[in-house]
Amino acid sequence: MNIAFFSDTYEPQKNGVVTAIKSQKKFLENYKNKVYLFIPYIPNSPLEENVYKLPSIVFPFQREHRLASPYSVKYDLLFKKLKIDLVHTHTPFSLGIFGWSQAKKRNLPLIHTFHTIFEEYAYYIWDHFPNIIKRKIIKEKRARDIATWISKTYCELCDLIIAPSTKVKKLLENYGVEKPIEVLPNGLDLKDFKPIDKKTARERRGLPLEGIILLFVGRLGKEKNITFLLKVTRWLKNNSKYPYYLVIVGDNPDKRVKEGLKREAEKYKIEDRVIFTGYLDYPQVIECYYSSDIFVFSSLTETQGMVVGEALVSGVPVIALEDLAIGDFIKNGENGFLIPNNIHSLEEFGRKIILLTENKDLYNAISQNAKKSAENLNSEKLNKKLLEIYEKLILDFKKEKKYA
Repeated sequence: MNIAFFSDTYEPQKNGVVTAIKSQKKFLENYKNKVYLFIPYIPNSPLEENVYKLPSIVFPFQREHRLASPYSVKYDLLFKKLKIDLVHTHTPFSLGIFGWSQAKKRNLPLIHTFHTIFEEYAYYIWDHFPNIIKRKIIKEKRARDIATWISKTYCELCDLIIAPSTKVKKLLENYGVEKPIEVLPNGLDLKDFKPIDKKTARERRGLPLEGIILLFVGRLGKEKNITFLLKVTRWLKNNSKYPYYLVIVGDNPDKRVKEGLKREAEKYKIEDRVIFTGYLDYPQVIECYYSSDIFVFSSLTETQGMVVGEALVSGVPVIALEDLAIGDFIKNGENGFLIPNNIHSLEEFGRKIILLTENKDLYNAISQNAKKSAENLNSEKLNKKLLEIYEKLILDFKKEKKYA
């Protein structure tokens, strides 16, 4: 089978979409399929067979991203020679448009994975508009509505949508998307997670050898709600006797974001309890999981939250604000805790952390359950399901063409 992937992000960028694409590409190629990946030109991206880079510019509103040309004569001609069986897009934007146009032009089945709830990120574009435009012409709600319209319109152009979680399926149905939707989480390569002694992991990462480490992994952005975790850390410092440290793994190309979080930590008088690691390579991130005691997560904008899955694989109990995407694999009281998002969230979040600190039997039981539940995220199993979806769609597509 020859499959064309289209994505607006790839290495050396670090995010869940890149992780998912690499995992799927590796699996499909191991099963003797050909995967051709079309991406923007990204500085310092590695050379890789069958990866084609279109001219791009920096996306001005989020400078870590690139905006590629939605068309290339060179790759249009190449596409015809590749004898593609199916197109799988991982973006609705420029390269998603190129993927859609190739599928339509050559009468090929088109699958789209809905990786990102773009209405939750519309803020980043809207916030850069002059104040008079924000007040009089495009208010934030209008920007969110436009993002929703783009998402719905693109999905309706596809033959099948893959939703990484039940939350995304329900969201797309609420948008009015009528095309078939399959729920299929992005998987993790469990072989990447080789257990490391906690002390050794902390020494490698230069983290405190004493004390209890609360770990967050993710992009430093408004949508991740990191301020909530800083407030939890302050509450713990004021209401418990235990030395908690909040370790924040991740960054933002806009250095003002991290500086703002540091100022918040100072305001809350917890700067001595918050550690920013910046961007780390994946093996180093895994070391952070094994160095930590509890994984804490406060984002309410996830389509899946792969970092939560990574914590489970590592056997780290998870405490997260309640969200449908996270609820797909966190079972409250079994492999972690989900805290309702209300006026009592902060204190309840802190009390659950103290509970796991003081009750070793409960901690150990949840840790073991976390590892067991992570088997459901095995990329080998999930990617086999993806391959089955491909094969069925191609077969159905051929039948439709035959009787058209």
